[in-house]
Order: sequence, then C-alpha cells, then structure tokens
Amino acid sequence: MTNLLKIKKLSKNIYWLLSFLLVIIPIYYVGYWLFINDLPKTLITVNTLPTPLVPNELSIKLQILGFVASLFPLSALSYGLISVRKLFWYYKEGVIFTLEQVNIFKHIAKALILWMVLSVLYESAKSVLFTIGNPPGHVLLTVGVSSAELTTLIVGVVMFVIAWVMDEGRALAEEQQLTV
Repeated sequence: MTNLLKIKKLSKNIYWLLSFLLVIIPIYYVGYWLFINDLPKTLITVNTLPTPLVPNELSIKLQILGFVASLFPLSALSYGLISVRKLFWYYKEGVIFTLEQVNIFKHIAKALILWMVLSVLYESAKSVLFTIGNPPGHVLLTVGVSSAELTTLIVGVVMFVIAWVMDEGRALAEEQQLTV
C-alpha cells in the first residue's frame, strides 16, 4: 500500500470522527446547561473556580445566560472542526498541497486563537454565574490563563507558520512546473 493510499484511508476515518464530533459537542453543551442543576457539583466545578460559598441552583435565566456565553467558544471550536474536517476531506480524496489547503490551515489557526480567547471569557462568565448566589461582596469574577490556553495559542501560531511555509512550497512547486 502506498503512502497516499494510507493517507486516504486514515483521512477518511478522521473525517468521519470529526463529523461525529461536530454533532456530539453541541449536544453536550446543550445538555450541560439544560441539566446543570441535576449534575453532580464535582462534575460542574472540576475545572471551574471559584466554587460557590452557598450551594444554589441556577435559575432558568442564568442557565440561558450560561448557554449563550458558551455559544461563543463553541462557535470557534465548531469553525475549527469544520475547517479540519474540510482539510481531511481533501486528504481522503488524495488532494494535497493546494492553495485551498493553505487557506484551511490559516482558518484552523484563527479558530484556535479565537477559541482560546473566547474560552477565557467564557470561564470568567461561568465564575460569575456559579457564585451569583453567594452573599453580597462574595460574587467573584475570575480571569485566568492556564497552560491549556497557552498551548492552544502556541499551536495556533505554529499553524500560521506552517500555512506560510506550505504556501511558499506550493508557489515554488507551481513555478517549477511552469518553467520549461
């Protein structure tokens, strides 16, 4: 089996996995905010600080606000997944190193950076929502950047550089093909 055949076969599997994720991740977000009051508190606060001082259930209004806030990082994530899925569609068709793929790499890089920024804002919004039932003066707004966000930012920047390198290689290959 040639490398291109292996790439096509693996890319087809990745394409379908990404298609599945594009369906399941939004369902997860809807379920999270719809059933947030029924979920174990340890599941909700595992990555969220601060923890409420006073245990309380979120009102429907706060659940809707939380869901709306989650739509921002979710849209960046979905945009990134759609872009990666499109890239693997090309690969499963055996198409590599085209201008369209260079542009897809740039889209993926933008999506990663946007997702990182919006995730920080979303986590900040969640900190307010989860502590809104605390006594006056104890509602907290946290803003933080963890190693996960920094890693995402670095990968996004690296993707931009890879896109530039791919575009340069593609342009050189085109120029070489046109040279007689």
